[in-house]
Amino acid sequence: MADQKPLGKIRKPLTVILLMIVTFGIYGIIFWFSVFNELKNYRGQGWSGTLYLIFQLIFPFPLIALPWLVPSYIGKMYTEDGQTAPITGLAGFWIFVPMIGGIVLLVKMIRRMNEFWAAKGATA
Repeated sequence: MADQKPLGKIRKPLTVILLMIVTFGIYGIIFWFSVFNELKNYRGQGWSGTLYLIFQLIFPFPLIALPWLVPSYIGKMYTEDGQTAPITGLAGFWIFVPMIGGIVLLVKMIRRMNEFWAAKGATA
């Protein structure tokens, strides 16, 4: 293994959702910061966690693209690895389903990342 890329962390979707609720969204900022860093570190391109944090704190309006951006990055990670993308930016449209759409989208993204990291050897 000459070129080992850094792997992301395997997370439990329910734990992420509960932590976001219990911390009144603060864990959400930590979660997205980590996800962007993991995807950037593995892929070598895309938004970093720092860029996300800058937008979150100073210019939050562009983050409306978040539901489309992250699934797109996850899908590209799969295709860059020679696999079929199980998720694309189109998954972001789940956000328009009232009440449960955001949760469905979050669970889908976490599961696809977990599957990818697990296949590469990451552990929980």
